[in-house]
Amino acid sequence: MLHLTVSPVNYHSWRRFWARMFDYFLIGFLFLLLSRNSIFALNNIFLYSALQLIVVISAEAFMLARTGTTAGKSFLGLRVVSPSAPLDFNLAWKRTFWAYVKGLWLGIPIMMFVPAWFARQVLRDSGSTIWDQACGTHIEAEPVGRLRYILFAIVFFMLFAAIGNYEQFLQSLAAAPQP
Repeated sequence: MLHLTVSPVNYHSWRRFWARMFDYFLIGFLFLLLSRNSIFALNNIFLYSALQLIVVISAEAFMLARTGTTAGKSFLGLRVVSPSAPLDFNLAWKRTFWAYVKGLWLGIPIMMFVPAWFARQVLRDSGSTIWDQACGTHIEAEPVGRLRYILFAIVFFMLFAAIGNYEQFLQSLAAAPQP
């Protein structure tokens, strides 16, 4: 008897998640470096956090509108495409906003894994995320080898270490000889 096996469709949920986390940390860290002496950072942590989230969403949307990808997505071979409309800044901002609201609950630590798990279930069941469905976009993925995954993990770890050692990083910048 002939048995046909159907291979499951891979929607790259983990690649998508880790690409988003990489972008979230990278853009957030750059924002932290550039705004460390701002009045927002010094006076109101909630206002500063809201401003940081707006900057992160806007920076990601800008990259998506210009190139269809971000640093994390590019590293992991992912690209956002919109077959029904041009992927302009407004559509990219809407998609990114909903990804952070519905997919990560605005990045609230620990809590963000709850909606991420539900978003993964929707992706698995329907082949698309809630935010991609709302915006008419989808992800195209190219094959990625093990070396690229290893390099991604190393770079992500280095980024995470830089964030964790932020104070030492600032001290080294201050101690560097000025020309």
